Amino acid sequence: METLNRAVRYIVLMTVCNLAISFVLLYAKGIAEFKGFIIGTVVNTIFVTIWYLGARKGMKSNTLVLLLITVGGFPVRLAILALFAFGGLLFFQMNTMYFAVAFLIGTIFSLIIEVWFFNTLSFPGSKNIR
Repeated sequence: METLNRAVRYIVLMTVCNLAISFVLLYAKGIAEFKGFIIGTVVNTIFVTIWYLGARKGMKSNTLVLLLITVGGFPVRLAILALFAFGGLLFFQMNTMYFAVAFLIGTIFSLIIEVWFFNTLSFPGSKNIR
């Protein structure tokens, strides 16, 4: 559970940095760029929340179950991404390039954190293959 808490702290730090960049863009670039970056950050935060709920549930099982929960959430993530991407364009008039950059930055950092989390997990009774 300690590794999950540490992963959450890293993710919160990454999200706070993305939010700070969003507000810098509000003053430096404009409202459309700000909307794009903030919506990209929000979408990534939703994805991380889905991953956290699955990881917390899967920690009671073995690593394969945890991996299946993570992969099983892919269609849900894809639907949420489509909803925000098309809805952001239609309703918020956001800048898609800044949305894509924020989403890409968040996805890369959360992927690094998720891989680190899976790598540091140890389940009692499991044999290490070397």
